[in-house]
Amino acid sequence: MGDMGDDFAAMKAHRQAQHAGWKQKNMSILSNSGAIFTVTNHGETLLFRQTGYPRVDFYPSTGRWRVAGVTKTFRGGAESFLRWYTKQSNVGVKQ
Repeated sequence: MGDMGDDFAAMKAHRQAQHAGWKQKNMSILSNSGAIFTVTNHGETLLFRQTGYPRVDFYPSTGRWRVAGVTKTFRGGAESFLRWYTKQSNVGVKQ
């Protein structure tokens, strides 16, 4: 490979390691929080489907989440997500 190819491979490896670290950290925080969720897609997506709360998909390798039916993607990691999620009980977000 040339210099650019080597640089690209190094950047890709760095990004993969970074995402793996974020996934491990976020999974640890969520697992220890007592929050109820379902793991899907080989651990790449966590589904939060608790009655009285919005339907949310959380992505542990990036720390981002999306509310079903809403186009905005939120970010901030598991700690930020848990703070946001606990405030959402019965706030009128479409179920």
